[in-house]
Amino acid sequence: MTKSIVTGLLAFAVSSSLVLAQEPAATGGGWSAKAGSGIKYDGGDTFTFNMANQLHTQWSYTANENTADVNTFAVNRARTKLWGNAFNKSIKYVLMLDGVDAGAAGDGNLKDGHVTWNFVEGPSTIGLRFGQGKVLYGLEGTGSSAGMFFTNRSAAARSFSNNRSRGAWIVGSAGENKVRWSAGAMNGDVAGGALGVTDVGEETANSDNELSYTAMVNFDPMGDFAGGKGQESWRQGDFREGDRPLIGTVGGGIAFGNGNTGGAGTPDVESLSINLNTAWSVQGFQVMGEYFMRTDEPTVGADQEPMGFAVSGNYVLPKNGDSAIQWGFGARFNMLENDTTATFTSGLTAIGGVANAEATEITLVANAFYHGHAAKTQLEYTWQDLDMGTAGDATNHIMTVAFQLLF
Repeated sequence: MTKSIVTGLLAFAVSSSLVLAQEPAATGGGWSAKAGSGIKYDGGDTFTFNMANQLHTQWSYTANENTADVNTFAVNRARTKLWGNAFNKSIKYVLMLDGVDAGAAGDGNLKDGHVTWNFVEGPSTIGLRFGQGKVLYGLEGTGSSAGMFFTNRSAAARSFSNNRSRGAWIVGSAGENKVRWSAGAMNGDVAGGALGVTDVGEETANSDNELSYTAMVNFDPMGDFAGGKGQESWRQGDFREGDRPLIGTVGGGIAFGNGNTGGAGTPDVESLSINLNTAWSVQGFQVMGEYFMRTDEPTVGADQEPMGFAVSGNYVLPKNGDSAIQWGFGARFNMLENDTTATFTSGLTAIGGVANAEATEITLVANAFYHGHAAKTQLEYTWQDLDMGTAGDATNHIMTVAFQLLF
C-alpha cells in the first residue's frame, strides 16, 4: 500500500466521520464523540462504527560510546483505527492504518485489517479471525501501544514478539473473561527483531508451503484483569479509582516458526519459541515480568538459542483534588543474549552478528498523565550496556521525551 493511498484513506476517514458526527443535533441519530475515545456510531446489533486516532511523537538523544551520538525527532505512530460490527453483533471488523512511512522490511502502513466471526457468544466466546493483525504471542507485545507506561515496549518484547502477520486465528474467552486464549496459523515469524528470518512482518507473503503457528493463554486468578476486553486492549498502569484490590494475570505462549533466511530457495529455519508472562496491580502499583526462550534450527549453519527477559514496576499516584493530572513513575530491567550470531533490536541499537552477544538495559520513566494514556508526556532515561564479544563492549545513554494524544 503506497503512502498516497494511506494518506487518502486517512483524510477520507477523518473528514467523513467529522461530518457525520454533526448529525445528532439535527436528527437525534446514534453518533457521539468524546476526547480520548474518538467518534462512535451505535446502530444496535446490526451495525456499529468506532473511529479513534493515535499520535505519538518523541525527541531522543543517544550518547554512544563507540559510535557517533544521535540527536533526533520522530513520529513513532500516526494511526487511525476503525472498528465495530456489521450485519449482526457476531461479525466484528478492525481496520488500522499508520500514516508514518513504512520503515524496515515487513513494517507497512496497513497495521490491522481483519474480520472476526464469533460463532459462540455468552459466558464463553469463541471466534474465527481472518486477515492481518498481531500474532497474539507475548503479553506486552499483544497489549495496546496506546497504553504503554514506557516510551516503547521492552527490548525483549520487541525482539521476540511485537509482530503482525497475515493469517487466521481462533480466539476465545471464558469464566467472565478470566481466561483468554488464542491459536493461529500465519505467514510470518512471531519475532519483531531481526533473528535471521526473512518472512517477518506486515504485508508479507509466505515464501513456501509451510506456515507458522502460535498458541497463547492467560488466566486471571483474582478476577478479570483485561477489563472485559481482549488482550490487545490491555493498557499498562493501575488507573483504577477508590479501593484498588490485588488483581493479576499469568500466562504463556508457544510458537512454531517455519521461515527462511533469504527468500525462496534459501535455507529453511525451523524455530520453537516459548513465552512466560505475568502482571499484577494493587493500590496503584503494577509489576510485570516476561521471559522469552527461542531455538532456531536452520537446514544450513549452526543452531541458535537466543533468550531475553524484562521485569518492570510502576506506580500511578491518585488524582490531586479536582485536577485531572496524575503522575506516574516506573523502572524496568531488561536483558537479551544470544549464543551464536542472532541480531536483536535493543533500544535504538542493533546488537548481535557475533557469538555470545549480550545487552542489558535499565530504564527509568516519569509520566504526566493529563487524561490517562489519552494525553501524556513521558521523560525517560535508559542506561544500556552492550557486550559484543570479540566486537567489543559499549555503554550508551538514551534520553527520550515523548508525547501522546488519543482523539
